Amino acid sequence: MSLVCEVAAPFVASSAVDDTEVARPLRRHTSSCLKCQARHAAMLKTARALRALQDEQAEAPADLEWRVMSSLEGDLAMARSWRMPVAVVAGVVSMAAAILFWRLRPRPS
Repeated sequence: MSLVCEVAAPFVASSAVDDTEVARPLRRHTSSCLKCQARHAAMLKTARALRALQDEQAEAPADLEWRVMSSLEGDLAMARSWRMPVAVVAGVVSMAAAILFWRLRPRPS
């Protein structure tokens, strides 16, 4: 990919989304570059498909956030298996509650 193609890429994408011509300074390049024309055609097809779907509404799955966050890597990643941390937390909370109840139980005088 040439430097001109790299510079033209956002303008090609924008013109495809807006369904307009590419900006004048880059028009000569994009009219002769097959890669830019292919990019424009693909973006135009995607933009039209998204416009056709704009009135549709769908309910997101309940676990969508967990699935997205568990697929990430690095600082934003969540544990892939949430069962183990939940079981550990439940065990710690129940032990703390048992100790608290034992300490606060009424004692015979």
